[in-house]
Amino acid sequence: MSSPLHNQIEQAYAELERSQAALAGVQEELDGAETTVTSKNRAITVTVNSRGDLVDIKFLTRSYRTMPAAELATLLIDTIAEARAKAQAAVAATFQSVLPAGMSALDMINGTVDFDSMMREAIRMANEPFPGEEATDRRESGDGR
Repeated sequence: MSSPLHNQIEQAYAELERSQAALAGVQEELDGAETTVTSKNRAITVTVNSRGDLVDIKFLTRSYRTMPAAELATLLIDTIAEARAKAQAAVAATFQSVLPAGMSALDMINGTVDFDSMMREAIRMANEPFPGEEATDRRESGDGR
C-alpha cells in the first residue's frame, strides 16, 4: 500500500539519486579540466588544473632570457594568478548547475557562504509539516525531529 509519506520518501530518494549522479558527472568533468592563459606580452603560457595546481609552463619566445629576474617573476606570478582565477570561475560555473537556486558556487569556493544561516534554514524547513499534516512543533511532540 502506498501512503503520501511513502511517496514523498520515494520522491526524495529519487531526487537524491539524481543529485548524486549529477555530482559524479561534475566531478568527472573537472577531473581532466585544465585552464591555459597566455601572458600579456605573449612570452609565456601557464596551465593549471581544476584545483588551480600549476601543471605546465611554456616559454613562447626567448625574451625571458634577457628579462630582468624581477620582471620574469612578476610575469609568471600574474599569469599564474590569472589562470587560477579563470579555473576557479570555470569550476564554480560547472558546480552551479548542481546547486540549489540562489546558492553561489563561487561564494562557496571563496569561503563567503554563511553556512550557519544555511543550516538554520534547513532545520526550519525540516521542521515544517508535510502536506496534509497538522502544523505542530515536532520538537515539542517528543519525536526528536
